[in-house]
Amino acid sequence: MVRPSNRRGFTLIELLVVIAIIAILIGLLLPAVQKVREAANRTKCQNNLKQIGLAIHNYHDANKLMPPSRLGPQYATWCVLILPYLEQDGLYRQWDLTKTYYQQSVAAQQTAVSLYFCPTRRSPPMVSTQYEVSGTGIPDSQEHPGALGDYACDGGQFSGAIVDNPGCNGVMCMADGQSANNKGISLTDIADGTSNTFLVGEKHAPLSKWGQSGPSWGEGAVYNGEFPRNFARIAGNPSFNLGQGPDDLVGPWHCKFGSYHPGICQFLFADGRVTALANSTDLPTLQALAVRNDGQAVSAP
Repeated sequence: MVRPSNRRGFTLIELLVVIAIIAILIGLLLPAVQKVREAANRTKCQNNLKQIGLAIHNYHDANKLMPPSRLGPQYATWCVLILPYLEQDGLYRQWDLTKTYYQQSVAAQQTAVSLYFCPTRRSPPMVSTQYEVSGTGIPDSQEHPGALGDYACDGGQFSGAIVDNPGCNGVMCMADGQSANNKGISLTDIADGTSNTFLVGEKHAPLSKWGQSGPSWGEGAVYNGEFPRNFARIAGNPSFNLGQGPDDLVGPWHCKFGSYHPGICQFLFADGRVTALANSTDLPTLQALAVRNDGQAVSAP
């Protein structure tokens, strides 16, 4: 008779060694995978801004003016006005530009556009959660949640409490209640040069404040023209530096540009290019790049 051979299995120590080796390999590979993922997200965000830039330029070609930040308090913002040039005609047709945000259909208020989201931060759909309530009580005093977004137009520098005050001298800040001119400016009005002035940038929005709108926050519905901080940002003195990441609640965070990309924030310039600025960029440089006509023709790095 042939005796069956004894088959030796793995010992506990051998299994633990194998598991430890696998854990070490995963630990070595994870940072590389995260870097690859972030590189892909950063490229996607850059492409989003380029597509937004093309839409703004096509709007300018059709209207001979840049889109304003908003048509007026409570009315549609630039994020609505450029929809036809982003192949979003269906969503645009749901809007009645003669009516306020609060009088639009739920679909018009809440339909998100994927190009308005940076993949490093989040993905659509996401809607505002707090304070999207009409300041005039018309048509009612109910909350009207709306689509969010990760990009804001250039309101320029600080000039009073309202982010898109015309005195800020940004490229897209001409539609404030203080001004009769709510139609926007032309490219020729960018006296400092289109390569030295940005149009749109990533907006700082701390993770703990996602979806919060109203006069003291700045992460509400990007279509709602009542709260400028939902759709516009400013840069420069006295304290409007770039946001320093998801947990930065320092200073007037709801008025700053900023991103979740490690160490940088991406901007669309008026000449159509997209450039990343270091989070450490000084205030004078930021202000010079945000203001269209201060005679400070600073080139972005």
